[in-house]
Amino acid sequence: MAYQIHNISLFPVDEFPYYFCDANVWIATLKYYGIGGVESYEVPYQTFIDAIVNLNTTQDSQAIKRIKNKPKIVLSSLVLSEIINSFMRKVAMRAFFGGGDNYKNYDFKSQYRDDPNSDYKKQLRNLCTDISSFSDYTLVQNDDFADIEPFKWLVQLSTIDADFNDYYYYQYLKGKNIPFVTHDGDFKFPDVPIVTANKNLLKLA
Repeated sequence: MAYQIHNISLFPVDEFPYYFCDANVWIATLKYYGIGGVESYEVPYQTFIDAIVNLNTTQDSQAIKRIKNKPKIVLSSLVLSEIINSFMRKVAMRAFFGGGDNYKNYDFKSQYRDDPNSDYKKQLRNLCTDISSFSDYTLVQNDDFADIEPFKWLVQLSTIDADFNDYYYYQYLKGKNIPFVTHDGDFKFPDVPIVTANKNLLKLA
């Protein structure tokens, strides 16, 4: 089966009614609004989320007539957990310890999360507020853990080039016709639409 991979910069955002955004896509947007800047590779993802918001909030009557869908972002507990944990460790903690890779020399729990002199609580509060601001543009769904029947596919993890979360998202999304928006080059599954700016993924299109 051929891959269904789409270049995010050329893809019409109103093509589908729902999108499942990987944590790296959410983090690009949350960095932009919370810290004020993103890396160049993150710009297409932040722009994509902005387009979803704009499609849902436009008041232009002529534009509304042309809109195919006002898409929502599907949000599950697993991806929300990944967003918060990754942001606090790789964005907030990194910024607190001066940027770059210096933060890797410190222990997350004892020297950042539990340190009363750190900005952990402030950053977590701001992050949760920023995530909540997208509530009107999201569709909260459960993870279908029982329906996915993990014991039928867990043994396959050692044979594929993907981590648990990626493979779980694949199991969750296959057959739903909900595109997966990601920069993760390991998400190479043929029966899920993929929207990306990752060059290695785009080579498979």
